[in-house]
Amino acid sequence: MVDEKLAEYRKKAEANRMTKRVSFNRETEKDILEIANNLDFSQWVKDQIRKEFKNQLDKDVATP
Repeated sequence: MVDEKLAEYRKKAEANRMTKRVSFNRETEKDILEIANNLDFSQWVKDQIRKEFKNQLDKDVATP
């Protein structure tokens, strides 16, 4: 019973999820690939997008 509910929850969660891929060149981008491999990359990207969005909103509000 618990396994069935968990499976249903995961199915619904997966239906709402979208994946965006990021490619790295292993030769020319070794430095940033190493950094990306050593952090919660998904959460970091989301945080960066939110910061950028907030910065854009702040600029729009500040512009007379």
